[in-house]
Amino acid sequence: MSSLVPVLKILSPVLYLLVFIAALTVLVIFSRMAVRKDLNRLLAAGLTAVFVLLLLAGWWFVTKGATVESRVLPPLILPSPAEVLHAFPRLHWEQGVVLSAFVSFKRVTIGFSLAALAAVVLGVYMASYKPIAAFFKPLEVASAYIPIIVFIPLTLAWWGSGEVQKIGFLFIACFVALLPLIIKSISDVKEAYLDVAKTKGASQWQLVRHVLFPVALPDIWDHLRVVYAVGWGWIILAEVVNAQKGLGYLMSVAERRSHTEFIFAIIIIIVAIAVLCDMAWKYGGLLLFPYRRRSR
Repeated sequence: MSSLVPVLKILSPVLYLLVFIAALTVLVIFSRMAVRKDLNRLLAAGLTAVFVLLLLAGWWFVTKGATVESRVLPPLILPSPAEVLHAFPRLHWEQGVVLSAFVSFKRVTIGFSLAALAAVVLGVYMASYKPIAAFFKPLEVASAYIPIIVFIPLTLAWWGSGEVQKIGFLFIACFVALLPLIIKSISDVKEAYLDVAKTKGASQWQLVRHVLFPVALPDIWDHLRVVYAVGWGWIILAEVVNAQKGLGYLMSVAERRSHTEFIFAIIIIIVAIAVLCDMAWKYGGLLLFPYRRRSR
């Protein structure tokens, strides 16, 4: 019987997943939802609010209780919403979370900016000129399959455990994610644009500078926006060793001290910063490319 315990532990989440998929499929079929039909904004916001409320209600239910014994899940596994809220002022006064958030923001932004510069230039040239694409092909292939986490020990070996290592890791992580996206954006530009420019006497450089890059720029902007947001997920890995400051450093300290409520509070802070930055990217795109808003 004891040999069945590990098997049951594996099958249990699989069973929950299958039940969820089956329930969602039944809902889609029997509610007669129309494929890709536009949804009223108010209804969409209401459905999102219902999900959030159900999530909070479930969170409260499994963590309610004055003692550990009376709770479904103990605080070490899942703190209550109130415990997470109480963690914010403690993080501010005891751990300097505002300064750490600024340090993490600086690291993500610098690492991403360097990666964006390198990936955009190299990606545009690789998608435009076949000899450059052939020369750097191994770099493109490797970037699609190498796990990001392997760069932690490599960057530590190359640059030590100081600030350069953290920015260097974020640079590599963002570059690896961006390069194939930039190449695809340039490659997706229709040949018709190039044909028209050629009939007007455009040079090879002008085809890149005035046709390929400007036409692909809105898509490139969207890719930059996505990768910058993902960079906030990598900050935890970047600050895992000898960080002293930063949200990843605070999370590692909270983990060592078993302050799970601090971990949840830091996760919320990271998500909030990433969402605010994503909104800035979104509205920046609307200002730079207003014609895309009109065409949708």
